Amino acid sequence: MPLMKITGEGVCWIAVLTGVLWGCLLVERLTIAHARVEGYRALEQIHQLQLKKSIIPTASPTAQPGPARPLVG
Repeated sequence: MPLMKITGEGVCWIAVLTGVLWGCLLVERLTIAHARVEGYRALEQIHQLQLKKSIIPTASPTAQPGPARPLVG
């Protein structure tokens, strides 16, 4: 003998709240995935800027003078 009986309205509310809970979990996972991608993108940009900053420009190459001694062959 049941102590309480769940009405049709109660079952509907349980279904609705279960759907809301699953929706929250889905949105949370999507948010975390998006944040992870943005974090990796930011780290990649930082790395690229560090590489760009460390590159030292060099002078354009000049003509090499010939050898001082003739090559004997």
